Amino acid sequence: MPIPEQPSASSPRRFAAFQYRDFRLYWISLFLSNIGSWIQITAVNWLLYRMTGSPLQLGMNGLFRAVPALALGLVSGAIADRYDRRRLLILTQSLLGLLALALGILDHSDNIQPWHIYAITFLSSAVGACDGPARQALYPSLVPPEVLPSAVALNSVLWKGAVLIGPSLGGLAIQYMGTSGAFYVNAASFLVVVAALIMMRRAKQRTRASRQFSSELKTGLRYAHSQPVILGVLVMEAASSLFGLDNAMLTIFASDVLKVGAHGFGLLQSARGLGAVLGSGLFITIGQRSAQGKIVFASAFVYGLCFALFGVSGSFALSLFLLACVGAADAIWAAARSTIVQSIAPDRLRGRVMGLFQIANQGLNPLGQVETGVVVPLIGAREATFFGGSIVWLIAMATTWRVREILRFRLDASMQTGKPEGAEITIEDSQPSSTAGSAVRGKRPTV
Repeated sequence: MPIPEQPSASSPRRFAAFQYRDFRLYWISLFLSNIGSWIQITAVNWLLYRMTGSPLQLGMNGLFRAVPALALGLVSGAIADRYDRRRLLILTQSLLGLLALALGILDHSDNIQPWHIYAITFLSSAVGACDGPARQALYPSLVPPEVLPSAVALNSVLWKGAVLIGPSLGGLAIQYMGTSGAFYVNAASFLVVVAALIMMRRAKQRTRASRQFSSELKTGLRYAHSQPVILGVLVMEAASSLFGLDNAMLTIFASDVLKVGAHGFGLLQSARGLGAVLGSGLFITIGQRSAQGKIVFASAFVYGLCFALFGVSGSFALSLFLLACVGAADAIWAAARSTIVQSIAPDRLRGRVMGLFQIANQGLNPLGQVETGVVVPLIGAREATFFGGSIVWLIAMATTWRVREILRFRLDASMQTGKPEGAEITIEDSQPSSTAGSAVRGKRPTV
């Protein structure tokens, strides 16, 4: 696939992905859109908790986010491998913008009810389930393979930087514009992504001619099952999503435990976001190193420990500090996990692999919000947070001990062989694309 620009030889390696025009367009537009999404997430949590006063009903919103993501994750991954990802994203981003606009209109007219929020959350999650694998699978194709670590690190800055800016702007939007204003801002942010996608000059994705959709799903599952490193990373992703620190918990902490109101809620979110930006900046430097497995282990250790300590923190200042540490460790851990998965998965299967990744992330993350709503009334917010951090820490440590290939994983070996060091895995795609230059019909391509 032709790359429209070549980076300058003098460019710092860690920022090399920014030398490619399409990647710059994609990165900037997604950054602005994710700020809008965090503004809406903050506003939805605050509005729903204010309307109901119930941790359980607040947590139930996560269930309506989880069901579509779990049900459509692998299917949407196969769609991302079969159809042009850029055109698919134009459609999904437009629909997400319309749903945010509908939420704003309902709130602005004072007709909004909890069931409206649940319904729009469900529809947005269904569209987002089709958007996620295509979005994640597209950005590695905007840069050459040797620049992939830079692209992944900068992608981590994108997501974590939005966590820093979005919640604080969400708190300000709630204070000065109302929650409906926050929803309108998010609706407008999707237009930026659509415009960037239209402006891209990248070559069209080669789509697949196979009509055996079920076989393509099975191929994706067989491939992921054949890779112990990918399976181990998926387990970590699932643990972080299900038991990790979610927005519902921070809402309860700000309102009932620390009693700091909407402004303090924004500060808690921003402290985690500030740590995430610092952690992402650190990963931009250390993320070019080959020992990604050791980075995964160390960051998981720090994340679980600081997360558990946050649950028993006795002061607002200490809570802000621990959240910053949680954010930094989480950013490094997430970026390293993504780097490993993206470096192993071949492009023809990347959508399906990222579909599984989305199930473990966006599918289980909302269930973590449900878990918060169920556990907090039973044992209390502090105890639930300490329990969650401890569980994440134990699962991460057990996974790296059980799957030793994760700790030994080296990026340079993966880039050279196309698979993790020591993995001799072959898998047969049910119907190879006639345009795939390296695959010969009737043979078993090595991936």
